[in-house]
Amino acid sequence: MVVVVPANASVLDLNGLHLYHANRSNCSARVRLLLEEKELDWTSHHIDLGGKENISEEYFGINPKGVVPALVHDGTVITESNDILLYLEEKFPQPGFRAVSSDRQSEIDYWLKMSGDLHIPGIKTFQYYKLNAALLEKTDEELALYRRLQSDPDLLAFHDKHSEGRSFSEADADAASALLDEYFEKQERAIADGGWLVGASYTLADISWSPTVTTLLAGGFDFGRYPNIQEWYARISRRPQFEKAVFEWRNQATYAVTDPTIAGAAKTA
Repeated sequence: MVVVVPANASVLDLNGLHLYHANRSNCSARVRLLLEEKELDWTSHHIDLGGKENISEEYFGINPKGVVPALVHDGTVITESNDILLYLEEKFPQPGFRAVSSDRQSEIDYWLKMSGDLHIPGIKTFQYYKLNAALLEKTDEELALYRRLQSDPDLLAFHDKHSEGRSFSEADADAASALLDEYFEKQERAIADGGWLVGASYTLADISWSPTVTTLLAGGFDFGRYPNIQEWYARISRRPQFEKAVFEWRNQATYAVTDPTIAGAAKTA
């Protein structure tokens, strides 16, 4: 679990739950979804990614990678969205979202790890090619500041690919799609086992992955080959907690686009 000693000492005085997040970020959405499922009171600190509010000394002083989300709980800073899910589950165990047998607990951890491991090479690459690259251009000054603040090699390599007139190619998007398909095929089989990613219980695994489906749909990812995932996503996206944590925030985006039909169908079914 990534617990940060923040350079921005102002957050050490925060009491309660404070979430630094962005409206259309799937990583932010999974944390908001768990907060809503647990009916926890939290204070929103919205970071406008379109306005590059994350590229600042102030925010890098909270999250050293400059990404969202970051959770501050009574002065303790936790980054990495799936680590935040685990932290919240530990600190606020009721209602719980690991209600599976002991021999299946590792499956929850597997799906959490995969959603993190696939973020840059799969989800983020696909979305940048399909949608975000045209919306999130950096000026030379913003790029120079980002390179000065950022120390993570994977994020530096990712954003250097989308800079100075260069961007992601169709080949990059195809490779990302192939990687995602590999895991969606596994998900399709897993959901057939009991209706959820891990057996017959709605768990952290479902909470982690369902907002990612929303995000990929906005980029036009084709889920037509995955009827189990479509039905699973429709069930989750009809939950009032999902409406509040995901759809309501996405509708506030300053660079909103219309989500494809499966999302709308899920909301109205």
